Amino acid sequence: MVIHHVTRATRHLLFWSLITIALLLSAVRVFLIDIADYRITLEQKVRETTGIPLHIGKLGANMRGFSPELLLREIAIEGAEARAKPAIRLQEVRIGIDLLEWLLTQDPMAAGWVTLVGAKLDILRNEDGSLSIKGLQSSDGQPLWLLQGGKYEILQSQVTWQDLKRHRPPVTVEHFDLLIKNHYLDQSHEIHLVSSLPEQYGDNLRISARLDGNIFQANGINGQIYVEGSNLQGPAWLIEDLPLGLHLESGSGDMRIWSQWRDSMPYQVSGYLQGQQIKLGRQQGKPLQLDTFEGNLAWTEQNGRQRWSAYDVNVFANHQRWRDAELYLQQDAQGNLSGVIKQLNLQALMHLIPPFLPAEQTDWAKWLSLNPRGTLRDLSFYAESNQQRYALNGHFSQLGNDAQGDVPQLQELSGSIIAGDQGGQLIFDSTNAKFNAPQMFRSSLDVPRLQGQINWRQTDSDWQIASENLQLDSAAFHTQTHLQLSIPKNDDSAVIDMRTRFDNFKDISNVPQYLPAKIMGKDAVAWLDDAFIGGHIDKGEMRLNGRLADFPFTNGPGLFEVVFEIDDGEIQFNALWPHLRAVHADVQFLGADLNVAINGGHSENVDINQAVVSIPDLANSDYVYVLGQVQSKLPQSLQYLQKTPLRAKIDPLAKVLAPDGHTQVDLDLKIAYYETLPTTVKVDAHLDKARLLVKPVDLAVNDISGVLRFTEDRVSSNRLEGNTLGYPIHAILQSDASATQILIDGTTDIQRLEKQFSFLKNQVADGSLNYQTVLTLPYDAAKPSTLSINSNLQGVTINTQDALAKSADQEQALNLSFIFNNSPYLPLKITYGKELNAALLIDGKQNQLHSGHIVFGRNSADFYEPAGLKLEIKQPQFKLSDALAAFSDNETQQRLPALKEVILDTEQLIWQGQNIGALKCRLQHINQAWQATLDSAMARGKLTIPDQRGGTNIIKLQMDYLNLSAMDSLNFDAAEDVVTDLPLIEIDSKQLLWRGVDLGSLKLNTERLINGIHFKHVQLASVAGTIDFSADWIKLVGGSSTQLTGKLNMNGFGLFLSQLGFTDDLRGTHAEINFNGGWRGAPQQFSAANLTGQMQLKFSDGRISSIEPGFGRLLGLIAMEQWAKRLSLDFTDVYRQGLAFDQITGDFKISNGLAYTDNLLIDAVSAKLSIAGTADLVKKTMDHRVAVVPKSSGAVPIAGTIVGGIAAVITQVVTDDYKEGYFFGSQYKLAGPWGNVEVTPLHDQDGLVQKAWRGLTGGWLESLSK
Repeated sequence: MVIHHVTRATRHLLFWSLITIALLLSAVRVFLIDIADYRITLEQKVRETTGIPLHIGKLGANMRGFSPELLLREIAIEGAEARAKPAIRLQEVRIGIDLLEWLLTQDPMAAGWVTLVGAKLDILRNEDGSLSIKGLQSSDGQPLWLLQGGKYEILQSQVTWQDLKRHRPPVTVEHFDLLIKNHYLDQSHEIHLVSSLPEQYGDNLRISARLDGNIFQANGINGQIYVEGSNLQGPAWLIEDLPLGLHLESGSGDMRIWSQWRDSMPYQVSGYLQGQQIKLGRQQGKPLQLDTFEGNLAWTEQNGRQRWSAYDVNVFANHQRWRDAELYLQQDAQGNLSGVIKQLNLQALMHLIPPFLPAEQTDWAKWLSLNPRGTLRDLSFYAESNQQRYALNGHFSQLGNDAQGDVPQLQELSGSIIAGDQGGQLIFDSTNAKFNAPQMFRSSLDVPRLQGQINWRQTDSDWQIASENLQLDSAAFHTQTHLQLSIPKNDDSAVIDMRTRFDNFKDISNVPQYLPAKIMGKDAVAWLDDAFIGGHIDKGEMRLNGRLADFPFTNGPGLFEVVFEIDDGEIQFNALWPHLRAVHADVQFLGADLNVAINGGHSENVDINQAVVSIPDLANSDYVYVLGQVQSKLPQSLQYLQKTPLRAKIDPLAKVLAPDGHTQVDLDLKIAYYETLPTTVKVDAHLDKARLLVKPVDLAVNDISGVLRFTEDRVSSNRLEGNTLGYPIHAILQSDASATQILIDGTTDIQRLEKQFSFLKNQVADGSLNYQTVLTLPYDAAKPSTLSINSNLQGVTINTQDALAKSADQEQALNLSFIFNNSPYLPLKITYGKELNAALLIDGKQNQLHSGHIVFGRNSADFYEPAGLKLEIKQPQFKLSDALAAFSDNETQQRLPALKEVILDTEQLIWQGQNIGALKCRLQHINQAWQATLDSAMARGKLTIPDQRGGTNIIKLQMDYLNLSAMDSLNFDAAEDVVTDLPLIEIDSKQLLWRGVDLGSLKLNTERLINGIHFKHVQLASVAGTIDFSADWIKLVGGSSTQLTGKLNMNGFGLFLSQLGFTDDLRGTHAEINFNGGWRGAPQQFSAANLTGQMQLKFSDGRISSIEPGFGRLLGLIAMEQWAKRLSLDFTDVYRQGLAFDQITGDFKISNGLAYTDNLLIDAVSAKLSIAGTADLVKKTMDHRVAVVPKSSGAVPIAGTIVGGIAAVITQVVTDDYKEGYFFGSQYKLAGPWGNVEVTPLHDQDGLVQKAWRGLTGGWLESLSK
């Protein structure tokens, strides 16, 4: 019930309160309606009250909620000087009062507020640090009223800031809002400033402060200030130099700073900074450049003690980002420094610190040049200001630095340190560290593990460093070191006592990486770089004891020794010599010397018994010394020496010789580092029962004993013993600047020589011989090796052509010169006396002759490149049949290559015992045929003989001449049996000679018949005429036959017969002869006894010289029919010998050598002769009847009237021919041998006139004929 009454009373109270407030507000609003009428009164009142020359343009009022507000527009505060520009202009001033606050405080100033809109103010910071607003005056010279009112606002205004204390130029801010709120109870002042900044200063700025006291008074600022800015442009704000001469060249960023002030001085600052593209520097030195920076910073100062802290600091600079730095520093009033570093990246510190260091601090510059890096954690330190006492304790990780001068580069070191000014301890616990000392090593060294501790302490005279068990694992081996090092404080040398054991060196090819090459001689480094190729070291030890200044202790006390054993090693003692492999060796570096004692291994399949490699004074030596002994098979030894500097001497041997057997090789080498220095080499190869094969000729030499010596410039031997070609030999090696020679003396026989060199096999030589051999092996690879075998052949019998034959006791020089070049065939030149030279190419794989040029004569032989033989014979006499017989057997033909070219030049060619005469010919086998040129008494010209001479293949002769007479001595009888297999022949000869007579050009063509050869066209053509015929050579059972058909047409037939030696009876004469016949036998087997056939002849315009000359001339002179010739003075038929005729015609039938004619008619100039009968061509006899009929009655000296009368009677009953034969004819019988024909007149057959005339003149004619 009570609650109900209270609630009801409260409602009534609130209701009437609201009614009252509404009435009051209505009254105020009514009052404010006429407020504009008070503008001038208000202006004067303000001037009187504040002393401010205020001008009000307009006056108005309104309500802000429940609070009334007075509006003054177009306000200006006039300047102190007349006609001066107003110091302050305001668009609008709002003056209000918080009625509730007024009721509570009863203080109108505290309850009121003033708002300036669109103000234009000039704010100055005076030289004493106080603030003033230009144009505002008060009794004390400062606008203290701003600190007495309740709240002051300046909105949407412009302010010009001028710092007279720092003498900076004015800065105008176009848009800012300012709130000053004075707290009445504690007399504090709350200030808030929000402003948009000019572009060159940033984006915006916010300042909030809560201050006590009079801020317009010097040293009067006390309280808290918060400053926040975004995208602030640093150089525009920080125009003056910063402390330590620093200045900000570029940079922008955001900040949030809280600070505590006392007497206008900060004593505590903290906040957050973020910036980018910051460049901070000073006039000298490298500037600090940061891409980005952010972090929380704090600083305090109290009673001279300053503390700095930084945490969550992140920096990005120089393409690196450093995160989460955290450190705390303190410096007391005496300058002693202490601190704790929770986490700090040294590289970031080194990047940040340079601009803050004094320029004269050169030690810091050296430290910065090392570019230290890594991370410090939980590191506490203390250092007195005089740096005499200091202490350090903490951890480090990934610590490192760059190499600089004598300071090596370190990377990835981790561990902890406890140190003070009297000593300390460094504990390493690092993995994957790196060490690089450019002054000593050529590359950085990986340290996968570093564990142990190093202790040091300071005495009055030195620093002493010690480590009992420092374990360092490199990438290649493990070490354990005990170290005592004394470093004097004076200039004396440090003294060291160090023992390092190392093991598990898995690959000694990494040795060069761990050599302090930069402090070693370059020659020694070069040798060591290449010396250790592979292998492993199970354990080793290094001792170093003495003054470091005396290292390597060559001239003073001290010890430097490294010893280790190499297993399964590969060592190179010189780049020009083969590597030593699978080596077991003891290596010792003692002082300046190096010794490698090898007691096992091999090199290029050569077993090493023992060897010592030594380099005295390693750093300064120019030579490597090698003494050793190796064993191997001869081929491997030769291969080994081929891969040494002796290669130029060995290659020619290896190219030609293939050794076999075992040998021991002694090495004594002095090898220079550089090619410009001389190298001394002595290599002795001991041979015992060795075997040697001369590869190009497959010649084996067995049971060789002796010593071969190889030096840097010579190859030699003692007397070598051996066996080859079935007999003992002795040999010696010698050399000069150009070649090595092997000189051999030995004995063999023809059978073994032919067995070794099958291409020399023959049927004419037998016996034994001594020989001298020179094998020349040039060093110049472009020159071939040669093998020369010489013998006088005493003891050898040779049965062959007279010029080549010799008996066993005769001497005849023989030389075989092999040329071992790179051609696929082995060249060989053979010289036998002065009459035989040969140049052969031998197929070594087949051990047979590939080609050859054989000269039987005094000309030189050249190598014949095509496969086959070239035979050249130049001899006064040559037995061709014997030579062909020597080459005709199958074994010889299979052993020798085909004959490809033959040159024959001899004055006497002997064929089957017959002297054919001089012959020059050249035959070449081209395109499956022999192409030949021939010059002899029998023929001269060219001929082509195909390889396959059967079928339609033809032998072609292009001749200058053929001499049938010179062929008479040839025997062609064997051809009859093979007529069906004889090749076809085609002849084109410019001349055909027979019995010294040029029968003219010959053309002959043949074709094959089933049972023989058909000479389809044979033609002899000359100026006088032609002979054309065809023939068949037919194979018959038991023999062959020749059939001939043709014709002759020739002028000067009598001369033709006379030149052939047939007869001189016929002179002149144009002949036409048709013939058809044959004989049994081959064409060259012509036999008159076998001749059978027919012949028709017709001679004209000739003379028969065997007719009695006087009688014939007389008949010709008185023949009346010839008077036409007489009138033209043609008396040739009278003055010539014999019986001239106009024509001779007739037919002959020949049967088995017996020729029969019954119509042979001689139409002479003065008579006609009719001949009938037979002639035996075999017995050379004849039996002919000849009827002679004079052609004119003038041939008989009787009276014309008688003759005319008788003739008139007879002419009526007989023809002219009969009449003349009846009255004037006579007949004769010709019988007997051809050389002694008996002529018998047959007077019974004479004509009437002839009989009468004979009776009248018989005696006179007989006397006349006598």
